Amino acid sequence: MTRLTIQLAITLDTAMSVGAGGSAGTLADKSIVRDGWGRPIIPGSQVKGKLRWAVEQLFRSMGQAIPAPFDSDIEQKTLVRELFGSPQHRSPLYFADLPTTIVAPEQARSMHNQFSQVRPSVSINRRRGTAEDQRLLFQETALEHMQFTHNKAITGHVPDATAETYAALLWAALKLTDRWGGAKSRGLGWATIESTVLLDENHVTADVLAKALHNTLTHIGDGS
Repeated sequence: MTRLTIQLAITLDTAMSVGAGGSAGTLADKSIVRDGWGRPIIPGSQVKGKLRWAVEQLFRSMGQAIPAPFDSDIEQKTLVRELFGSPQHRSPLYFADLPTTIVAPEQARSMHNQFSQVRPSVSINRRRGTAEDQRLLFQETALEHMQFTHNKAITGHVPDATAETYAALLWAALKLTDRWGGAKSRGLGWATIESTVLLDENHVTADVLAKALHNTLTHIGDGS
């Protein structure tokens, strides 16, 4: 088995809203997700979901049918399933939460309110294209230009024979993902991503990853 590690740095070009499902401690109707030190984070579950969706779209663009994980009781073996798992198949990869790195953890609690802003918004009736009555909302967002990083954002052990293929698909998915969090229709969540891919602690260059991706997509296009 080969150890796969991907280092990530996500820098916000616009404010971002990754909702925590509540508003405790803020004036907002929807607050952002934070870690135990109070720092805004991009959850590992969102990283996994975004990358899975990007890989699925990449395969579908090549004509391969990708069933949803819960489509049926009979699973089809696909690269998506092997990478990201399913109810019956555990993913070999771990996706870590990405905290903001603007301050050290021990300083974060005293700066809790300096990591975000509360933005007003309204609900739009999609049929009429007008604002809904009495639907003024306040949404907490992480600030633009904040950076979220982790030196072991994605880790795991993958089969030697497919290590470059798995690494190339994750690398491509990261390049295809430029929006994070919710309220994307309001211009939130645009970001720039920098990634470093390691196989057994050895850096894998973009040229090697691009070649592995080309070979994988060629085989899919040929139906093999």
